[in-house]
Order: sequence, then C-alpha cells, then structure tokens
Amino acid sequence: MSRIWKILLILIIGVQTSFSAQLTITLKAKADIEPGVVYLGQIANIKGEPELVKRIAAVEVGKVMEPGRKTRVTERAVRDFFIKSVAGSQNAVFNGAKFCDVVARSELVSADSLRTLLLREVRSRMPANLEEGKDWIFETSKVPNSLDVPKHNSKVLLTLSPNFTGIGQEIATVQVFNGKKIISKHSISFTIRRFDHVAELKNGIRKGEMIAENDFKMVWQETTFQKRKVIKKAEEAIGRTAIRQLRAGDILVDNALTAPYAVKEGESVRVFVRIGGAVVQTNAVAQRNAFKGQTISLRNLDTGRDILATVSEKGEAWVN
Repeated sequence: MSRIWKILLILIIGVQTSFSAQLTITLKAKADIEPGVVYLGQIANIKGEPELVKRIAAVEVGKVMEPGRKTRVTERAVRDFFIKSVAGSQNAVFNGAKFCDVVARSELVSADSLRTLLLREVRSRMPANLEEGKDWIFETSKVPNSLDVPKHNSKVLLTLSPNFTGIGQEIATVQVFNGKKIISKHSISFTIRRFDHVAELKNGIRKGEMIAENDFKMVWQETTFQKRKVIKKAEEAIGRTAIRQLRAGDILVDNALTAPYAVKEGESVRVFVRIGGAVVQTNAVAQRNAFKGQTISLRNLDTGRDILATVSEKGEAWVN
C-alpha cells in the first residue's frame, strides 16, 4: 500500500511541475500602442515563470511605424516562430483571440492647421515689397483632410522646395517626427497666383513702327502662367520698334519688340576714359538713340565739344 502512495505522490509532483513550467498566452483581439516596434507583452497577457514571462513579453512580433497605421499579428505566427525562438521546447498554451489587430496611437492634424503652417512658410519666402492679397494670392486644394501624428513626443515640420520661385505651381514637404526620428513624409502642391501692371496696346501697331507712350496703357492683370516676358514698365516699351504686326488689346511682350536702347537721344550719359592707370569720368548728352555696343556722338557737358564713345551699359559709354 505504501508503494502505491509513493507512486501517486511522484505523479502528482510531476503534474504540478509540468503546470508550473507551462506558459499561458492570452492574445488580445485589439491593441493600441505607440508607433514603433510591436512587442508581444503589448498585445497579450502572459502568465508563467516570471523570468521566462519577461523574456517572452519582450519578443518583437511586428511594427507599426506611422501613426494611425494598423497591422495584424496572428496566434499561429506567435506560436510557430516567435515563441520557439525564445522559449525553445517550453510548453505554451494559447487562448484568447486567434489574431490581434494592432493600431499605432495617433491624433489628427487638421487640413486647416496644415494650410496655416504652409501659408506661414510661404509668407516668410515671398519678397517683402509684394502685398499679399494684391500682388499675390495663395491657393491650395490638395492638402490632406487630416494627418495622423503620434499622441506623444511628436513634431510636424513643413518645408518649401529649394527651387521655390514664388509664382505658379509649387511643392512643400511635410515630415512627421516621433522624437528625433522621421516616421512619415507627405507632399503638398499649391499655387501662388501673381498679379502685376502690364502694357496693353490701345492701338494696332504695324511691323517696323515705333511704340509711343499713347499707344498703350498699363493695366493690372494676372501674370502667373505668362510664359513670355511681358512689359511691366512704360519705359521698357517707349521708343522700341515692333518686329511683327501687333493688335489692339494685345499684351506687349519683350520678344515682340526690338532690343531696348541702352541710351536715348537727349539723355545724360556717364562717359569714362582710361588715362594711364586711372579712369576719368565725365557727363555727356547722347546725340541719338543707341544700343549696347554702338559707338555714338555725345556732347561733353563741361566743354560743349562732341566726343565719340561706345555704349557699354544702360546710361554708360567708354571713349575708345
């Protein structure tokens, strides 16, 4: 009889030892975690020997790097791959859900907030002499409805393209940080509409005719998508000759006219002459219109004598 009791006692101890060494893993149906690596301890309740439970809880079972993104971790993947890599032949009992849907915690940055960030950057890059709402208008229709960012330790950085010109179609980049790490990037396209005074012909001009002040008027017009260089100042047109037929109502463009004069008849011109190693300057009056590179007669204001000089830049000439 005593022998039977000994056998039963040994069996009971063996069963207790087996159960004490057993792991119980209860997988959650859903888990909400911070963006980054998914650890088994975040998505399951684990019971068993404390040291082993600690090791099992630290097993990486997936990743959800972007706020609001989801991933699914299945019981089969955990049982057949992740657990065996740590627990070896250790017996593990699974219960609970057959898979866990894991979501990276997030909060939303609204489209209005993104527009405000974008407009602030645009304002900082636009020339100070241009007035918002008059000289330029900011427009965007492709801002995301909302942007998922981490609930904690997050930062949104918006930057304009290095090739920003301040006119027409532009691109900005939005970077979402989790701490110091970039976890997502997004592109936003927007338009800057530009307006300016441009020269509009009041009369038709024939090829070879010179443009006079009363041939055009300056009008306020959008120039955003004007591919050609338009005339924006009256002095850029007056005295130049049409190289083709121009109609009333046309916007004057630079390549429809001959090159502008560098000096005009009757205008004061700075005249330079090199004497040895020194350069002497005087003022003279142009006797006719001339382009850059042309040699013309100018009347010296100091002596009243005519001198010949070659036009070098607008309002300047050098004595040969």
